[in-house]
Amino acid sequence: MAVTYIDDTLTADPYTTLPDLTPRSSMASQIKRQRRIYARAVLKALARTQQGQPTVQVQRVLRQALHPSGRAPPRRTLHQLAADIPAGRPVDLA
Repeated sequence: MAVTYIDDTLTADPYTTLPDLTPRSSMASQIKRQRRIYARAVLKALARTQQGQPTVQVQRVLRQALHPSGRAPPRRTLHQLAADIPAGRPVDLA
């Protein structure tokens, strides 16, 4: 941001500052949506690569992969997903 001094007053250059166009609630919902999309993409990729692997391994990989997205499912759901993936059943986060 460009800053200039006029009469010992600090002012910002209006052409380099961006107004806050999005309310906080809108930003929060956009972040939630992006995390949900990321988690679904991770789940889809893991479902392809982990077919036929032991359930314990799939569960560990799922937990590690979904934790950074902030969308780690509850233990029961995680266990069900880990059981469905090696079996080749379709999976989705609810």
